[in-house]
Amino acid sequence: MIGCMSPQVFRIGQVADRTGVSPDTLRYYERMGLLPRVGRTNAGYRQYSESAVEQIRFVRTGFRFGFSLKQMANFLRARESGQPPCKAVRAAGQEILVRVDQQINELKAARRAIQTTLNDWDRRLSRTPAGQAARLLDTLEPNSIATECLSVRLRKTGGPGAGRASRP
Repeated sequence: MIGCMSPQVFRIGQVADRTGVSPDTLRYYERMGLLPRVGRTNAGYRQYSESAVEQIRFVRTGFRFGFSLKQMANFLRARESGQPPCKAVRAAGQEILVRVDQQINELKAARRAIQTTLNDWDRRLSRTPAGQAARLLDTLEPNSIATECLSVRLRKTGGPGAGRASRP
């Protein structure tokens, strides 16, 4: 006897565990249109299908590539309406590449500035008598490339001293 298999459904905590996304983020994705409205039990608990789990993984992959959640929602809406978003996806991908190249150039400039500062500090330290302060931090200029570019980049990319990003 062959029985009918009902599709597997998952509660929000199970989906969070399977996808590495918090329940709050799942609700946010639903509000943004990154997920279709999910079914609910009589008690009001969300019920996610396997296809919803796959769509969350798809959104996460696009986000890690560099697309914003808003862009991903637009791509999904276009796809669902039968209008392939391929050209928009390609154009947005090109914008990501341009931003990455810009960040690389800014980081290279920051690296040069930091190396120059370290060389200066080495000279100061070699001239500073033992036990005396060389006052290295006092030599940092508030608006230099080394203090502006790098501190912003490291915070945004999760480098030293960076806070954890919220959502996505």
